[in-house]
Amino acid sequence: MPELAFVSSAMAAGALISFGALLMSRVLASHAVIAPPGVAAPPTAQEAFRDGWTRRSRAARAWLAIRIARAGWNETPERLAALSVILASVLGAVGLCTVFVAQAGTAASIALLGCISGFCAVGIALRSAITRRRRRLTRELAPLLELFVLELGAGGSAMSALGTVTMQIEGELASELRRHLIAAQVTGSASFETRLRDHAERLQIPALASLATILTASREYGTGVTEGVRALAADLRRAQRRELIAHSRRALNHVLFPAAIGVLLPFLASLLFPAISALRSNLR
Repeated sequence: MPELAFVSSAMAAGALISFGALLMSRVLASHAVIAPPGVAAPPTAQEAFRDGWTRRSRAARAWLAIRIARAGWNETPERLAALSVILASVLGAVGLCTVFVAQAGTAASIALLGCISGFCAVGIALRSAITRRRRRLTRELAPLLELFVLELGAGGSAMSALGTVTMQIEGELASELRRHLIAAQVTGSASFETRLRDHAERLQIPALASLATILTASREYGTGVTEGVRALAADLRRAQRRELIAHSRRALNHVLFPAAIGVLLPFLASLLFPAISALRSNLR
């Protein structure tokens, strides 16, 4: 029975690997260096491995937390990782169920593909959420800057004009800017420009960083804000127009391709069928 032999060999290999790992840990523990009194003992191999694993896990958790914050999800990295593991396990189990209709190697390949697909699905969903949120915030920024220019034309400081605009607009970006404006009024806290620059770096929106640069130059050097904000709003409108044109072209291609396959080919087949039938009868 090849299945029994395969299972027996796998169990033997696992037992040998476990025995080797246990033996190596005992050897490392027996050769541990004992430091003299008053001197810190050097870390053992197990402690060094544990510390390295802890640092890598913390770095991975911080990276995943940043990605979740960019997507705007109210999830923790642990819950998202658990969701990925559960989805991969379910898809892997579904792939293993094909062992009843396919060979063992094929079922194992399908199960492995299902596990990989589970992790990839969560990653793709997270990346799509980040892209959609970034585009939505960028679309909200253009009208906010245009209203900001109008408020600056009425007189007043840049901060007061921006605060008035954020109070009049309802949206995620306006609420975030309003929160940063309120937090910047606290004594000893970071300035609004610094908070805005950090927010732009966290969301990866260059237009917000440009706005922070314009406000910083106005505060430190006394330069005008109106022209810079107007040029920034015009650039955003042009970028949105180019994106709309590209999207309309892609939509046209998505319509024309199914029409060519589903309408044009059957129409040509109906036109050519009598001629092909007559030619076939003549050839006989």
